Amino acid sequence: MEIRTRFAPSPTGDLHIGGARTALFNYLFAKSMKGKFLLRIEDTDLKRSDSSLSEKIINDIKWLNIPWDEEIVFQQQNQNKHKQIIDFLLEKGLAFRCYSNKEDLTETSFRANEIRGAVFRSPWRDRVVKDQPSMQNVVRFKVPSDPSRINFTDKIRGDLSWDLNNIEDFIIARSDGSSTYNLAVVVDDHNMNISHVIRGEDHLTNTVKQLLIYRALDWVPPIFAHIPLIHNTIGEKLSKRDGKSNLLDFKHEGFLPDAMLNYLARLGWSYKNEEYFNLDQAISWFTLEGIGKSPSKFDVKKLLYLSKKHLMAKPVNEIHESLLRYMEVYKNINISESCSKKLSLFLPLVVERCATLGEIFESSLFLFEEEDVRLKKVLALLEHSSKKTLTEFVAAIKSINLIWNAECLNKFINTYCHENNLKFRDIGVPLRIVLTGSASSPSIVHIMEILGEQKTLDRLNLSIDLIKN
Repeated sequence: MEIRTRFAPSPTGDLHIGGARTALFNYLFAKSMKGKFLLRIEDTDLKRSDSSLSEKIINDIKWLNIPWDEEIVFQQQNQNKHKQIIDFLLEKGLAFRCYSNKEDLTETSFRANEIRGAVFRSPWRDRVVKDQPSMQNVVRFKVPSDPSRINFTDKIRGDLSWDLNNIEDFIIARSDGSSTYNLAVVVDDHNMNISHVIRGEDHLTNTVKQLLIYRALDWVPPIFAHIPLIHNTIGEKLSKRDGKSNLLDFKHEGFLPDAMLNYLARLGWSYKNEEYFNLDQAISWFTLEGIGKSPSKFDVKKLLYLSKKHLMAKPVNEIHESLLRYMEVYKNINISESCSKKLSLFLPLVVERCATLGEIFESSLFLFEEEDVRLKKVLALLEHSSKKTLTEFVAAIKSINLIWNAECLNKFINTYCHENNLKFRDIGVPLRIVLTGSASSPSIVHIMEILGEQKTLDRLNLSIDLIKN
């Protein structure tokens, strides 16, 4: 059997971290078994689906470097196939048209079922309708009463049994004739020859409904594997309330795709004690048996740890290119060639201090941000008492013919501090504030070298004038 998995997001919102992990697990399993990974956009719900969100989801999967093997399937294009199956189920008496309005559903049918403790059974399920009423209707699947349970084996959770009295006569076609999720998924998975469906455990009830449709159609169902959900730090399902829960949030912060893949793979799956690995290693190690049964907790600190390791493993020129793209896409900033060269010189100083491209960007702002923005930061941080120290330092550094490199600048500052009974930080801190707009930065003498003599002195003079006023 050829292994064929799929990721099938609905374009009703940004790609959630849980969805990104589902896509990754499907990809890793398919590739570990020399199979194929497919992408399907489930856009049959026209009221909630958004084509722009489809594009964003596709771009997010591309950004994660998860390639799919065949053309993307857009579920809406399969509506005719869905309708054929709906008509077949109606013809065989396995589904029925339900004309009940909302009042009927709440006041009559549910009340009648309270006696036996069962969920909704439509009063139309056993009626013989010769002349169809003209009022609106939906098509419901007729959940069988015999047998009363359904049993199946899940690759992660083991043998499962479900009481069909807990499954309502669920809708498979809306009043506008469009197919609903559970019907469309079964038809499309069958037509795409999907061998394994790997998804979150919140789909378990859907799986039961889909298995009922598979049985009604006498189709062989795929093998199911339900992944435990991702929780926040207090053990609740990860959601928007927790702040960052969509992949887009982490892209904006400048996390690397390699780091996100590494961390997402470790959310619920493990191989020995390995924590830091690349995609090829994950493919070679991945098995469904390696997925745990307990929910995994999303830990930003662990993500930052892995992100830093991946960042430090990259060559500086690659980080430089990634940073320029990040600035262009997420910060709407394009810098000059000369500024780009200064940035490449600065990167080796700052990479070990940062975990994301966003942190590098923040540390590098002094190289290209507007002068008035930097001066506002200087005014907020620089103490007035530093004016005399800086003024005398500028006069001293201008008075000698100094070779402008980090080594010579370091010697000069140390000598100047010794002669004036100062500590290095007495000069270093105000210099950092004036030159970078921050009290914290890498080596100040290296920053002075990168900025160059003229730019350094210009910034010092401007700041001194600002203090005077």
